[in-house]
Amino acid sequence: MVKSKAPLILVIDPAVKTPELETFNRLAQSSPISLTYHLPALFGLNSLHKLNDEEIKGIIVLGSLSSVNEQLPWQLELGILLKKYFDQKTPVLGLCFGHQLIAHLFGGKVDYVFADQKKHLGFREVSLKENRLWGSPCKGELYVSHQEHVVTVPKDFKITAESDSVPIEGLAHTSHPIWTFQPHPEKEPKSGDRARYLFGHQLVDRFLHFCAGK
Repeated sequence: MVKSKAPLILVIDPAVKTPELETFNRLAQSSPISLTYHLPALFGLNSLHKLNDEEIKGIIVLGSLSSVNEQLPWQLELGILLKKYFDQKTPVLGLCFGHQLIAHLFGGKVDYVFADQKKHLGFREVSLKENRLWGSPCKGELYVSHQEHVVTVPKDFKITAESDSVPIEGLAHTSHPIWTFQPHPEKEPKSGDRARYLFGHQLVDRFLHFCAGK
């Protein structure tokens, strides 16, 4: 008898300096199914290529200090891999760099927010439109840390989140289970008031449960 494969959600961390281990640990504690962790910029994509497609029920692409406009070899290889899962309609959640990378792969343009390349850092209120992932329209504070943003909506996507600072805070594909956010709803605070991060954590946890069919 063939043993069935255990369902997995892939957490792809494109960190070029410091891996987001605290974020991964929170996701692992919240997820109803197992997660695997991958660092393509630091260690390549071998760990991703070894996985069986039948096991993969979802993918999360985290943030990075890297820019999609650099077109680095690991970015190009990751893009090819993600396109395969897009075609298979695997649920995907892109966050910050992940948001920009997915938009770029579908033909969107990514550029600096400010001409002097100043960084958005801190919290801002983001308004979410009705969507099948989180339901009714809502708004809340999300942590942000980015110099670039998506400036054109790629084909077959619609804007699902916006703010006074950034018009394209979130995107969703019109037919595939792909969602993206410019902010960091996954952000895990090092210390202090965790309540301020709850709105973002709830959004990411909805994706984890969506992948698990719950």
